[in-house]
Amino acid sequence: MEEDTEFTKLPLEERCVHKLWKARVHGYEEAAKLFRQIPDEKAPEWNKYLGIVKKFAADSNAAAQEKGLEAILAYIENAGPAGKTVGEVMSNIVTKCLSAPRTKTKELSQQVTLMYVEIEKHEAVMEELIKGFDQKNPKVVAACINTATMALNEFGMKVINVKPLVKEVPKLLDHRDKIVRDEGKALIVEIYRWVGVAVKPQLSNLKPVQLTELEAEFEKVAGEKVVPTRYLRSQQQKQQVAAVEEGEGDEVDAEEEDEAAAPAIDPLELIDPVDILSKLPKDFYEKLEAKKWQERKEAMDELEKLVQNPKLEGGDYGELVRALKKIIQKDSNVMIVALAGKCVAGLANGLKKKFQPYASACVSCILEKFKEKKQNVVTAMREAIDAVTQNLTLETMLEDITEAIEKNKNPAVKSETSSFLTRYFSRCTPQMLDKKMLKAYVPLLLKALNDPDATVRDSAAEALGTAMKAVTEKSIMPFIGDLDNIKMQKIKECCEKAVMTVKIPKSARPATAPAKVVAKPASAPPPKKPTGPKKVLSGGAKAAKPAAKKQAAASTVSNFEREMADEEVEAIVSELLPPQLLNDLVDANWKTRLAGAEQLLQLVSNMDKSDMQAQALVKTLSRKPGLKDNNFQVMKAKLDVVKAIAESPKFTRTSANLCLQDVAEKLGDAKTGVAAAEVLTTIADNLKLDFVATEVLSFGLSQKSPKIQQESMAWLSNAIKEYGFVIQPKPVLENIRKALASTNVAVRTSAISLLCTLYLYMGDTLRRIMESEKPAIVQQINAEFDKLEGQRPPTPIKGMTVSTGEDNSESVEDDQNPDPDNLQELLPRVDISGQFTDAIISQLSDTNWKMRDEALQKVSTIVNANAYVTANLGELPAALAKRLTDSNKIICQSTFTICRQLGEKLGAQCKQHIRTLMPSMLQGLSDSKSQVRSLAMDCIKVWAEQSGLKEIYEGEMIADALKTGNPFLKAELFQWMAESLTNAKKISKEDLIATLPHLMAAVEDRNADVRKNAQDAVLPIMIHVGFEPMARQSQKLSAASRTAVTTMLEKARASLPAKPAAPPKAAAKGAPAKGKLAPPAAAPAKINTNTITKSKPTIAKPSATSRNKKEDDQDLSPLLQVNNLKTQRMADEQKLRVLKWNFTTPRDEFVDLLKDQMTTAAVNKSLMDKMFHNDFKFHLKAIDALNEFLNVNPQATVSNLDLILKWLTLRFFDTNPSVLLRGLEYLLTVFAMLAEDGYNMPEMEASSFIPYLILKSGDPKDTVRNGVKNIMHQITLIYPCSRLFAYVMEGLKSKNSRQRTECLEELGLLIDNYGISVSQPTPAAALKEIARQISDRDNSVRTAALNCVVQAWHQEGEKIYKMIGQISDKELSLLQERIKRAGKTRPVIKTAVEVAASRPTKAVRPNAVAQEVAERYSEPEEVVEPTYSYEDLTEAGSSALSSRTGSVEEIILSSGSSLEVLNPRGSNSLDSIKRNLLLLDLRMNRLGDSPVSSKANPSHRQRPISAAFRLDYDLLEDLENGPSVKAPQLLKMDLDDIGNDVRMPRLDPAKHMITSPLTNRSGATATVELHIGRLCNHNLDRSIEACKEVEMMMRREASSKTLVAMTDQVLVAITNQLQVLQKATAETHDLQLMSVNYTLLIAILRSIFSSPQMATRASQAVIRDVMSSLLLMLVEQKLERFNTEDQIVRLTNSLVVRIIENADHTRLVTAQVRMLHDCISNPNTHPKFTELVMKSLWKVMRVIEQWQEQLDLAAVLREVNHFLVDFPSHTWRDRKDLTPLKTIKTLVHTMVQFKGATLLTYLNKEDTCNELSKIVNKYISTSAPKLGDRPAAPREQQQLASPHRLSKTTHHQLSAIFKKIGSKDQTREGLEQLYDFQKMNPDADIAPFLEKASQFFQEYIEKGLKTIETDRSRQGSTAASSISSPQETPSESGVELGLYLRQQNSEDGDMIPASDKANYYKEKLKALQHKAGLGANEESMDNRVDDMNRNHAQKELLDNLPRSVLGESNLSSPPKQTDAASLELIKQRLERLKR
Repeated sequence: MEEDTEFTKLPLEERCVHKLWKARVHGYEEAAKLFRQIPDEKAPEWNKYLGIVKKFAADSNAAAQEKGLEAILAYIENAGPAGKTVGEVMSNIVTKCLSAPRTKTKELSQQVTLMYVEIEKHEAVMEELIKGFDQKNPKVVAACINTATMALNEFGMKVINVKPLVKEVPKLLDHRDKIVRDEGKALIVEIYRWVGVAVKPQLSNLKPVQLTELEAEFEKVAGEKVVPTRYLRSQQQKQQVAAVEEGEGDEVDAEEEDEAAAPAIDPLELIDPVDILSKLPKDFYEKLEAKKWQERKEAMDELEKLVQNPKLEGGDYGELVRALKKIIQKDSNVMIVALAGKCVAGLANGLKKKFQPYASACVSCILEKFKEKKQNVVTAMREAIDAVTQNLTLETMLEDITEAIEKNKNPAVKSETSSFLTRYFSRCTPQMLDKKMLKAYVPLLLKALNDPDATVRDSAAEALGTAMKAVTEKSIMPFIGDLDNIKMQKIKECCEKAVMTVKIPKSARPATAPAKVVAKPASAPPPKKPTGPKKVLSGGAKAAKPAAKKQAAASTVSNFEREMADEEVEAIVSELLPPQLLNDLVDANWKTRLAGAEQLLQLVSNMDKSDMQAQALVKTLSRKPGLKDNNFQVMKAKLDVVKAIAESPKFTRTSANLCLQDVAEKLGDAKTGVAAAEVLTTIADNLKLDFVATEVLSFGLSQKSPKIQQESMAWLSNAIKEYGFVIQPKPVLENIRKALASTNVAVRTSAISLLCTLYLYMGDTLRRIMESEKPAIVQQINAEFDKLEGQRPPTPIKGMTVSTGEDNSESVEDDQNPDPDNLQELLPRVDISGQFTDAIISQLSDTNWKMRDEALQKVSTIVNANAYVTANLGELPAALAKRLTDSNKIICQSTFTICRQLGEKLGAQCKQHIRTLMPSMLQGLSDSKSQVRSLAMDCIKVWAEQSGLKEIYEGEMIADALKTGNPFLKAELFQWMAESLTNAKKISKEDLIATLPHLMAAVEDRNADVRKNAQDAVLPIMIHVGFEPMARQSQKLSAASRTAVTTMLEKARASLPAKPAAPPKAAAKGAPAKGKLAPPAAAPAKINTNTITKSKPTIAKPSATSRNKKEDDQDLSPLLQVNNLKTQRMADEQKLRVLKWNFTTPRDEFVDLLKDQMTTAAVNKSLMDKMFHNDFKFHLKAIDALNEFLNVNPQATVSNLDLILKWLTLRFFDTNPSVLLRGLEYLLTVFAMLAEDGYNMPEMEASSFIPYLILKSGDPKDTVRNGVKNIMHQITLIYPCSRLFAYVMEGLKSKNSRQRTECLEELGLLIDNYGISVSQPTPAAALKEIARQISDRDNSVRTAALNCVVQAWHQEGEKIYKMIGQISDKELSLLQERIKRAGKTRPVIKTAVEVAASRPTKAVRPNAVAQEVAERYSEPEEVVEPTYSYEDLTEAGSSALSSRTGSVEEIILSSGSSLEVLNPRGSNSLDSIKRNLLLLDLRMNRLGDSPVSSKANPSHRQRPISAAFRLDYDLLEDLENGPSVKAPQLLKMDLDDIGNDVRMPRLDPAKHMITSPLTNRSGATATVELHIGRLCNHNLDRSIEACKEVEMMMRREASSKTLVAMTDQVLVAITNQLQVLQKATAETHDLQLMSVNYTLLIAILRSIFSSPQMATRASQAVIRDVMSSLLLMLVEQKLERFNTEDQIVRLTNSLVVRIIENADHTRLVTAQVRMLHDCISNPNTHPKFTELVMKSLWKVMRVIEQWQEQLDLAAVLREVNHFLVDFPSHTWRDRKDLTPLKTIKTLVHTMVQFKGATLLTYLNKEDTCNELSKIVNKYISTSAPKLGDRPAAPREQQQLASPHRLSKTTHHQLSAIFKKIGSKDQTREGLEQLYDFQKMNPDADIAPFLEKASQFFQEYIEKGLKTIETDRSRQGSTAASSISSPQETPSESGVELGLYLRQQNSEDGDMIPASDKANYYKEKLKALQHKAGLGANEESMDNRVDDMNRNHAQKELLDNLPRSVLGESNLSSPPKQTDAASLELIKQRLERLKR
């Protein structure tokens, strides 16, 4: 029995895979219980079972299998990662569980299957079930069919895709097993229940008997309502909402229930598409062009058969559509035209949406063909136009329909077009036929309604009637206007007869509906789940917007009314007004009229405005004299009356038309103009600004008075600013053009002012619109526009309702910003289609590329001749599409250039040609030439910008392009997709899904560019298609690729941006009723609001105006608030009310939690936006803001420290190093401040931060690890070290070896500083874990573990061997060896008793700091070098901060560790020096030991200095200058309280041996470092004092030597202080002190760079920083605030010169080049700063030749190379200033001038870019004549001056030679002549003759010349060396040698051969000498001359060969002296050569 239960002691995972079935049963049961108890579905425990869950279902024991299925079911129900197991688990269920003999096993397996479907893994489930249909076992097949039927029955067809099931039905119905057939029948019946008759076409291939049986079954289930009974997890929330709303069933229409229950399905979805393009005959297009109509008809008949397929495969149908379109337009045979129309209709019906790109091009030709009288043609055209326009909008067809109805004179075309509109309107919803479309189409049809032809009139009436039925009479009547009763009656009759083929959606509920919905749950008992009421509330809120729209539509209708007759007006007014008042208004006495007007105003003001008879009152007021009264007082009173009437909602446009002109006329009156403007504004409030503006401006500019014209435009300008851009710009601009033509200057000025207002909204588009004006006017307009550059339009303050945020004008759709498409319509466009003649189009397809190029030039000329063109381009787009893929690359490039220009000139109208040109543009990306690809990408970007991305991604053009598989295309296209999709909107999801297979394959492509760009495109594509489709596509990959791709998708999923619509919805949910405020959405706990300094409201607000939104964005509250909410947050986390801050990678819920907590804590909104922004630059700004705020309000930082630390842990998971480093620096500052203030870190705060900080200790960057280490040291001062030890121990479990190493080092430091008792949980347990690391594979881990154990050995001695337990012999020997070595330098100094006495009982805290100081700084250390480590400074500063009882000097001098001991890595780096100074400065700024500090920080308390820690000043004096020199001036200490009792720390003499700091470190060095550190200080008094001390030390010999070694530290400190002074202001610092500080700092710099020892020690980075700071001082001109500005500027200039003269030359030049690089890389750099950098570099170039001995040219060239790599020449084309590039090139040229070809030896071939090599070689070649020393003959000088220019005779000679080479018979002769020619003319350039030849011909000539050279060399070698032919003169040999040298020098890109080939050249030279007969034994005069020639050739070689060659060569002797006779002989030989 014991053995049977022994397995219960095993872990659960082992039990589940145990070999005993009882153990497995027990494990399954326990696992099921555990799965139901884990609360978090994303808990890490779930991942433990991912690998073993699949085995549960495959258990061989039946009982165990049953329990395993129960465990699987529990796992799927509760586990987040359960979806990852679906493949393997379902495979086992299909094969082993569904057909199991146990009933319960079957049921459980089906439940598991359905549960997988519920967690949205339905596709994988159905895939496995369909695989089961092919199993051999009939039971398995039947069970799979039954399960699939059950899934469809429960989840419905929206979840279960029936298409693959339908394909399997015929096979199942023919199965040999009856049970399978029955299950198959049940499956098809279930499919019929959901799909309906759409499934019947798929069953046509079944046997008749089977069809009969199925029909009988179908009849039984016909008419059943099918509703899903089970929902996916994502749908379950909707199901709960539906359950809550069941009580409202009486308000739900029964038809809507039917629609929701049985969604319609398109039968075509069940059909596979047919590819007809591949089935077209090869000669199809030839037959279409045949002259015989029979052949054309034959081709059309074949096409008609193909297009009868109901569903067609997508593809490039452009050519086919163009061919059919041509037939419809031009074919004379009506039969063929009718067939073409049918084929077009078939294509459109088969392709559906995919036909859309071709549809718009077909509309015009089809409408035009309605002129045919043959009925068969008209019928075919009707079918075609109806099919083509299925996916076209009315807006797209507007131009073509306008052309057909308005401009076409044929009545048949007009009639048929109107009939087509009737049919189209019948399937339009009100949204499709909106106000914009009604405004465009109704006037067209009204014109047709007045046509003489009766058929046209009837068709137009039918179209208007159908439109009226589609949008209701109220909506269309404003556009019909006044129409006689007969025509109106006819339209209404047609409206009644019209049949709508689309269901009109129900109108929105009234505005009171939401209140009803909310009230109902309030009276009912509260539901169980809280989501119910919220959803109901949300629904009510959502209903408010349609209600508002309905009200706006109603107000639109009410804006029009019938004009009343005078009799009606009199009758109404007689009831409203007394008769005497009417008489008073028209009285001749102005006082009577005034009294009457005032009485009328009073009456109107008291009337109910909702029932006011506005029109009658306006007409009454307009009676003579009316609104043209001459008395201004009466006129003002009447205008007030009009204003009161205009405020009534009954004031319509009809009323406005009665008074608008009279009011506008008064704008020009000085006395009544203001009142008239107010009236117009009131009318615009009630009606619409667009209406009022057009009327006022049109009337005003029609008046002769300039004042009226001027004031009308001024009023409109102000109105636009108040209301926003809610006007139609076209009529306004037409009126402005009239004003600009006025002769009155004031009118033109007002027009320009109005244009300036429009410019704020329309931008540069307005410039282009106004370009057609007179040049003087255009110049004046542009000048005014330039003044407004960068300004934004003001926020509208009128026309928006506060409650709804919608426009309270005629149309709610009108936006504040103008529609770009509408602005494009305003541009003057030219129709250029007529200029593209048939000759040009045919020439574009010519076989001769020159003819095609000529045609393209003509096209380019036509296109560029016009600024903007219309979309009508004729046949040009199709012709250009072919040329985009031309075989000639020149043609391709020209075509892409034309297409780009065409896209810019077409604007938004280029949408019509996207489908024609875009596929060819995309193919251009596959070109092998980068130039072509670049042009193609530029062209695509322009077209995408103009047309919008939506059109480009439609039609699967992108997917079709990716099918080619070209790596260039994929790399470029994926890169563009990543860029364009990031911020794109409304991209078709279906079209993007088509690209997913190619994307999934490309993310692991072998091409690096393709792979990288595809991975970059994953996230942008996921934003549009979602995660699920991409995850499904990844499942189709191979197993090896699937894992990597899935990981990548999960990573991208975490980066998905939040939905932007969420905040408004949340606000809407929080508004239960208008005017009431809802409580907060979530109140975590009771909040003591009294503790919050300034809290932000958490209640939901209604939508505000745009102005309020901007004010909210500019949150002016403090960044952080002082409050007590931290305690509440900790309590909530402890009681698990909120998520515990614990994760492996941050998830969205943690980010949301932190945002909520920050909002509750009233964190500044702007700061939060930066903290949670996607761009890392905003994170840097947030950290900088927090850093600045730390000095302002440190208490607020402490109050919100937990939130800041949590946010920084999120940043630890970012990949940007700058954010990480900046965050660590900020933390270092914060923890230093906390340590100073004695802060105690709570456990909750530590647990949410320290584990993640330890994770970053394993970062690959040294700077990050060092920063983490420093922060850990700071944490020991504010947090118990024993608890910190436990966290660090957890870090040893990491797989990262760097992290383990750093953790072990930290553990060693903790043990060393705080004793062995700090180890947790016990010293023995901790040491055992540490000792395990000794066996690690990583050497650094082993070393760190050994050192850590050695530290414990120092504390405990031999006891540690018992503590570490059993370890291997090898590890033990390593440990013993390490201890043995450590014992020599640091013996064990403690006994057990002493250890017990000295062991701290708790972690060292700030209140026990004295003991800590004694323990840390009293132990002896091994002296390695008298320098200081960064860790020492950190620990010393921490001690000083925590104790605040010792001076800075004591702290510095008390540290005894060296730099190399504790910080060997990067110890001498500049970053380390900067950190030292920063930290030291921080320590001294924090200490309040100086009286000066009271000025900078008055609230800082000063502490007395303990006598035990006083400095021995005498000793310091003796150290530095001997007994005769006084001690340096040190800090003045406040010793008033020195007599008070001081509690001294207890020191253990046995433990610590007190030694003098002199044993470890020089006190003088430490003092120097102290003063250097104090140079950079925000307290200027302290900095000035430090400057004086440093200056004194530089004068003293002893200290100056120390300063020389610390040159970089001094310079860094000065640079930092200069930056402090640059940021300082007069408010924060005294200007006098700043001036003194500047002067002293510059004086120190002058002293440094006047000393050669110190100046040459400055490193490159330091020189760069110093120079940058000095030049920045001159640029920013902040020195103007000082009286000593001139002196400081003069000193600065002389200092820069001093630096240039005395600094290390190499470091100086490289620093200046790097500064110039930084200027160019940063676009925000001040131009003046860049100019000064270049000037300093120019000054260096003047003297650089004198430095060539000290200059490291290789280092300079490396910097130049770095500059040219980052900024190559081609990137400077778009830059305005090329001076930086010219400066760099001039530097290279200067070095070439004094180094010549030798400069090439300093280039690194591997790292040097091609551009630098070309530049150097170019300068060498151009400067070669200058570098040569030999005198050149006149002819030679001419050749040198123009080496590539050939004389006429030479040119003819070469032409004849190449003709011979080209002939068959004289090839050999020609080659020999060419060889001889090259020998005779080595400088002649034959490249122009070879450029036009093919590569094969060039290689042939090269091989031929080499063969001749080889043959002749052999002949020469056989002859005697002393004999030379008469023709081969020594001079010729010299020429041959020069030719050889040039050939050698020109090889490998003009690079000189390496030194190891020097011997090779020697041998070649000897061979040439021997061949030329120039042997050393000949003593004749000829030989002496030959020696001269050789010496000359050798000198050329010397000038070009590298140094290494020169070193080995013996040719360095100078040329021999010759006499007159030898010179004469040379001349004679030259003459012979010439002859």
